[in-house]
Amino acid sequence: MSWQPFLTVISGSVPADLAIKHTSYSDISDNWPMKDQVSEQIDDINQQLVNDPSLEAPEIILGNQGMRRIRCRNKLSELAFHNRPALEEWRCQLVPTALALWAVQHPLAERLISGGEMDLNSRPWFIHANDARGIRSRAKVMAAIADIHLNTRVSGNWISLACGAAVPVLKTLRGAKLKAQKFTLLLIDHDRQSLKFARGLATQYGLVEGHHFQLLMRNLFDRMIVSDKLVQELGEQSAELVDGLGIFEYFSQSEAVNFLRHALRLVKPGGVLIISNMLKTSPQIDFALRCVGWTTIYPRTLFELRDIILAAGIGLQNVTVTLPSDGVYAVMEINVVP
Repeated sequence: MSWQPFLTVISGSVPADLAIKHTSYSDISDNWPMKDQVSEQIDDINQQLVNDPSLEAPEIILGNQGMRRIRCRNKLSELAFHNRPALEEWRCQLVPTALALWAVQHPLAERLISGGEMDLNSRPWFIHANDARGIRSRAKVMAAIADIHLNTRVSGNWISLACGAAVPVLKTLRGAKLKAQKFTLLLIDHDRQSLKFARGLATQYGLVEGHHFQLLMRNLFDRMIVSDKLVQELGEQSAELVDGLGIFEYFSQSEAVNFLRHALRLVKPGGVLIISNMLKTSPQIDFALRCVGWTTIYPRTLFELRDIILAAGIGLQNVTVTLPSDGVYAVMEINVVP
């Protein structure tokens, strides 16, 4: 039984007062070799981690000449990184930065952003790991939502909060058939290297800095969580579309509530806020957190997301949650009523 109907039939698993959309997308994993083999390998590792909660995630240490090295603290991590040099370099040099996502967004690239070559043993894991599919599917959900808003306006603004390398945002704009005569994109992140990469990618896509897009280096914890300084800086109701696609799951419950309250103030009436959160039921979550060792996040149930939305003062009638069939993320579309 696939994840999507499984969640649906569990009594009480979905809040009755929350609008839920189930969807599925084609993915590079569908027809790429070794899908079943890789899925079975990762599922087996994940299940062994579930069975033994004492197994710890790997850690990164500084080796000779200050080079970052991985130190595995369980045999399952050792197995995963053995003979997969690109996976090891990715974990050591790129995780947990936004630049790490490039390898799962573009698993056919010949090299990692850090420069290492993508080897034959690592590539199938970047293609077939369920969390990799989830990263790609949540971007497609955002693209579908954004496309509606981008193509119904004469002009518009998009603010991307904690944009990272802005790959899903820029791919959405590249694929949209824009009817807007004037459209501007504001990319906000605290990481200089990610913004530098975003600038290069936007330029490659034919966007002109200062005309089509702008970059802004800001720390959201300081300016969107403990204060509303960013709202004051940008102005309330300054964009038709605001997204925090990759940042929401890094916030505690109270931080998430503050983020929603402040982010919604940036959205114009008739506009939309798009966020996502990994689900606690994500099928390979232990593999991601304790085998690969992704940084600490707050996976949530739909009920926990509902509670955060309500605590932020948002009416549930203005919220739609999309659940891709891979079962990794919930993507929330929060509409601001005119």
